[in-house]
Amino acid sequence: MGTFRSWVATACLSVIPRALAAQVSEGQLTERLASASDPSQVYALYLPPDYHRARRWPILFVLDPRGRALPALDLFRDAASRLGWIIMSSYNTRSDGPPEPNLKAINAMLRSAQESLSIDAARFYLAGFSGTAKAALQFAVALRGHVAGVIAAGGALGFEPGGPETVFAGDSAFAYFGAAGTGDFNYEEVVAMGDRFGGASVPFRVVTFDGPHSWPPAGICGDAIEWLELRAMRGALRSVDSAWLGAHLEAELARAGDLERRGKGAEALRLYEGISRDYGPWPAAAVASARARVLRESSAVKRYQSESRRLTKLYLEQAAVLRETLLWARSQPESPPAEMLTRKLRISELREKLERGDSLEAASAARLLARIHVWLGFYEPRTYLERGMPERAVSMLEAAVRIGPIQGDGCDLLRSALVATGRDPPSLRGECR
Repeated sequence: MGTFRSWVATACLSVIPRALAAQVSEGQLTERLASASDPSQVYALYLPPDYHRARRWPILFVLDPRGRALPALDLFRDAASRLGWIIMSSYNTRSDGPPEPNLKAINAMLRSAQESLSIDAARFYLAGFSGTAKAALQFAVALRGHVAGVIAAGGALGFEPGGPETVFAGDSAFAYFGAAGTGDFNYEEVVAMGDRFGGASVPFRVVTFDGPHSWPPAGICGDAIEWLELRAMRGALRSVDSAWLGAHLEAELARAGDLERRGKGAEALRLYEGISRDYGPWPAAAVASARARVLRESSAVKRYQSESRRLTKLYLEQAAVLRETLLWARSQPESPPAEMLTRKLRISELREKLERGDSLEAASAARLLARIHVWLGFYEPRTYLERGMPERAVSMLEAAVRIGPIQGDGCDLLRSALVATGRDPPSLRGECR
């Protein structure tokens, strides 16, 4: 981490070098720029419409787990345009592998930003999804004093000494925005990260949305930037804009009220509590505090929270069963058949729960099935292929398709496993072809 920490100590320059100025248009997106210090590092750059060199600007570094720089940047672009944020998004960031690609990418972007743009060295922000959400939280620790907030989607860190919630404990100038889909296999860890930040008196918001393991919709990404702008005012990182703050508070209260009217009491409570924390000094925030007290005593909300805690405990227990089953499979002299794996993992039982409809239990089952699927359809086959054990990779993939189709990088693993074994099992025919 010390490698890139040295770059944040470099004085920010207020003039864009002539070579870069020829490529960059203020208020426009420049799709590909190579780092002057390392031409192998490429990123997309967005400058807000009123960008000029006379002031310092907040900057968001976006780390997509597959280096999909443009789609990831576009999720934040509208809010960055409204609020005056620079965005850099790397083509080189990766998940599910060694840390070096992400370290090189953030180093290159930090250096380019500081040498090329007029940025606020106290208002760096990091956004990541899945494995790069975890990397963003780790980078924030190493860059403390410069990173003012992290947007972590679909990924978080477990507790450990020196982790972000301990390093930033009581720090009002840092903020965590977590987001996860209700079908995301990392849902529980994202929510738990928020709880730990809250327990450490660190500003936090956690937002959930209907969807799988993915970046949140653009609307939520915009909300994240707006909330971090609010926290910058509260943390004395920028001047307070009373008119903007008042309008934003009114909009958040309206959103919470709408959730309450639609019977989403637990979600409304979470938002009211966030409003109460974030707008404490403003009289209108008392409305949120009052509504939160009422909802906390609501029998419906209490039942919801009790059921959520029960399902979280069950989810963690079943996730442990997954780990034990995979370890058992590795210890066997021959690859266990797919039928045995699916029986041990109770996939039929989970599918029955999923089919019961829109309920907390169905959502929990969906997340667990997604976790099992990613291990059977990606992580375990990858490990077996690396070890020269393609037959075992095929067995894992055969079990995975009992849950759903093989997708993304799993398709490459499937093709490699079939070529290596010379087999074409009926259960895998038509997958990824």
